Amino acid sequence: MISVRNLTKVYKLKGKGGENNVVALNDVSVDFPDKGLVFLLGKSGSGKSTLLNTIGGLDSFDSGEIIIKGKSSKKFKQSDFDSYRNTFIGFIFQEYNILEEFTVGKNLALALELQGKNPSKQQVNKLLEQVDLQGYYKRKPNQLSGGQKQRVAIARALIKDPEIIMADEPTGALDSNTGRQVMDTLKKLSKDKLVIIVSHDREFAEIYGDRVIELKDGKIISDETKHEVAPTKSASGISYIDDKLVHIKKGQDFSKEDLIQIGKLIVENTTQTDTIISFDEKSNEAIKKASFITDEGNCEVFKPTTSNDIDRKQYDGSNFRMIKSRLRMKDSFKIGASSLKHKPIRLFFTILLSFVAFAAFGLIDAMSQFNRADSLNETIKQTQISNVIVEKRKDINESYDLMPIQQNDIHDLKQNNKDYDFYPVIHAQGRGGSYSSPSLFYYDQNNYRQWYSSSGGTNSSNNPFAYPQISGFMEINQAIKNDLDLEFVAGGLPENEDEVCITENLYETFKDYYKDLENVEELIANKVYLDYSGKYLKIAGIIKNKVDLTKYKNVQNWNKEYKLAQEVYNLISKQALNMCYVSTDTFNTMYSNYSKSNRNIYIHCRDEYDNHYSFQPYSFSSTGPYISEHLIALKSGADINNLKADECLLEENIFKNYFNVTTVEEIKEKLNSGAEINLTTEDGEKMYYKVLSVIPSSYYHSIQQSEYVHTSQHFGSWHNGLIIADEVYNAKYVGYDQLVVKLKDNNSKFLHYCDKLHNGGYYSVQCIATDMLDEYGNLVVAFSKYMMWVAVGIAVFAGLMLMNFISVSITYKKREIGVLRAIGARGKDVFSIFFAESFVVCLINFILATIGCGIACFFINRAFISSGFNITLLIFTIRQVILIFGVSLFVAFISTFFPVRKFAKKNPIDSINNR
Repeated sequence: MISVRNLTKVYKLKGKGGENNVVALNDVSVDFPDKGLVFLLGKSGSGKSTLLNTIGGLDSFDSGEIIIKGKSSKKFKQSDFDSYRNTFIGFIFQEYNILEEFTVGKNLALALELQGKNPSKQQVNKLLEQVDLQGYYKRKPNQLSGGQKQRVAIARALIKDPEIIMADEPTGALDSNTGRQVMDTLKKLSKDKLVIIVSHDREFAEIYGDRVIELKDGKIISDETKHEVAPTKSASGISYIDDKLVHIKKGQDFSKEDLIQIGKLIVENTTQTDTIISFDEKSNEAIKKASFITDEGNCEVFKPTTSNDIDRKQYDGSNFRMIKSRLRMKDSFKIGASSLKHKPIRLFFTILLSFVAFAAFGLIDAMSQFNRADSLNETIKQTQISNVIVEKRKDINESYDLMPIQQNDIHDLKQNNKDYDFYPVIHAQGRGGSYSSPSLFYYDQNNYRQWYSSSGGTNSSNNPFAYPQISGFMEINQAIKNDLDLEFVAGGLPENEDEVCITENLYETFKDYYKDLENVEELIANKVYLDYSGKYLKIAGIIKNKVDLTKYKNVQNWNKEYKLAQEVYNLISKQALNMCYVSTDTFNTMYSNYSKSNRNIYIHCRDEYDNHYSFQPYSFSSTGPYISEHLIALKSGADINNLKADECLLEENIFKNYFNVTTVEEIKEKLNSGAEINLTTEDGEKMYYKVLSVIPSSYYHSIQQSEYVHTSQHFGSWHNGLIIADEVYNAKYVGYDQLVVKLKDNNSKFLHYCDKLHNGGYYSVQCIATDMLDEYGNLVVAFSKYMMWVAVGIAVFAGLMLMNFISVSITYKKREIGVLRAIGARGKDVFSIFFAESFVVCLINFILATIGCGIACFFINRAFISSGFNITLLIFTIRQVILIFGVSLFVAFISTFFPVRKFAKKNPIDSINNR
């Protein structure tokens, strides 16, 4: 079955030029039969154990080859030798080498499980009975004697029914009686299997061996096979063995000639040595055994081995199949976890550092993955905010641009958020010829009109709400009142176009400003009005504030209480604290006279300063004679009353600087030749317009004041001169400022929808908490980028500690792993053992880190809340759990891979011998 060809093995020791190297095998070639008991004899250092280990795949060799069933080992990898042992070989060691972690039964079962089989308890017990260990299934190795341990090792070698059994000094640690029992067992096995035994006991070799190979200095000096020699027999049947023994069988007849011959032999021998004639059956059995006489009367003698003595089949390698090992996960965990107890202090510090690193990863990821929608959703739940506002924004570099909310935006929001209603809001700036904020005034007792401006006044108390601005206008009716849960302190809904409802806060601050205003009835008794662009609106009702303002009332120094001051602003602008509510008709009238534009447009002019001019556009529906009379120049055939989408009118100085012209004639010439301007918005959008006419700078301001022009802002500077088509202006710059939304029980989907891009922008949900949430959210995201490197550094150090921990574990388990390799385990099985150990450590770290990260997020949020910031900044999600687990798994893998990779390259025999 096995042939060895020119096998050479040299142990390279330290020294110059290899002068200290030891040649363990020196060009050894030998063939082994398919069955029988072969002894390898020799003194220590002769190479007998090395030969056994190399042909068993436990040790490597420098040159030569091993041929197994016609298959050469020249192309074998280390894993192939592992599979070769797992398939064909059962090892028996002098030191037993059974695994202390497992019971006797499990030691046997493990060898079979490595072949992918599932041994039953009955199967194991049957084999234990064969080696006289019945009832020992659940015994631990430390409960066995040496002989019992060796029989366990024999049973382990036998359980997978190998074709070859290799034993290295199997009786070396046993007493003589137990040693004979072991040899008797191996002799029985050799009738069906090849048994190769390394021994220094020549007596055992001659008694039990079918073949004896003797080595010296790495070479085979003797190779003899046992033969049975038939004795010379007399005519009556008496056997004469080598003229030294006379064998007379029980009941044998013999003649006078036999007696004469026997007597002659006695006389001749007695002259030289003692002659013993025994008639004792026990003594005769001993003499037969010592003289190697078989029951048939033949004599066993050793003669040089020839090819005819090697009984073996012919193999061509075609039927060579090997079984790859499969170590069960639970066995890997059991072996791996058993070594944790050896290093408690090292284990403690490894877990501590890894736990901190993994928790830091989770915490930093929670920071870096700050999600405004999720955090806002949790904040809303915590603060029980009922109504919020929605703005439309577009990101520009590190800032944003407010965009008008148009009807298609509202339709889009309603279509995708069917449970929500959206109520438009326009800001408080007046239209109709001047830029002014609405003001409240009332007639005092002397019927004098007293003004209360939202932009200033003299505060008679330490009330921060004494200087509020009206945050906006929205329509109100019974349905909206019910949906938004609005309650009246006094009065009721506006019924006429000249009526308005104000909030309780506006009333309180107005009353605080004017001490002679006694009660709410005076506001509703037509003594208090709202001046909105010269149109006086009566106070029809006062809507109740649902915000507790107690903590703001007694602040002494608002400069020091910046946070509270910011909250006040948010309350006014984002919690409808200073909202004004009007009837639907009034709201529509206001909206028709108002539009919003915050999009700056830039034009680059080639003047001596290389200036960039910025301006905001406006449009007109009909120019009429008012503008036509004052135009500097008009492109031939142009119709400025019906501007197209790509046409515009431009102010004189901008036109001159942009096209580098000075005279009117040059302007006309440029217009008629096709003057085009290239504009850029704040967000980088490119805009191209054909210029049809030029407006003189001296008339520009008066054009803004005309009844034909729709402007969104007050254009006080001369360089804001651009008029575009009405439909273009409406599409880009006209819309509502905000939307008010009533929140539902679960707002997560709605908030996430708002954060996505829609129609060129996204819908930003705003409430009292959003400014703080955005500020600190951006802060933690920026902070996390730097802290991630710290966490990586800690994790690397933790990984190195875990790697060192595994390296020490390998040292502790070197022999056990060598034994596993000897019985067929592969390198991947070794990895699974130490990975299991590493994984147990990392699993502990994962659990602790997950809990720690969750607690850290909780206390960070709690710290903000206790400091007065009613925000939920960090949200611990399944993502962080997965990340911590992933990092734990990765560190476990890396920390195991490199030490085991180095260890797996070792020969199994080196591990067993702790080399």
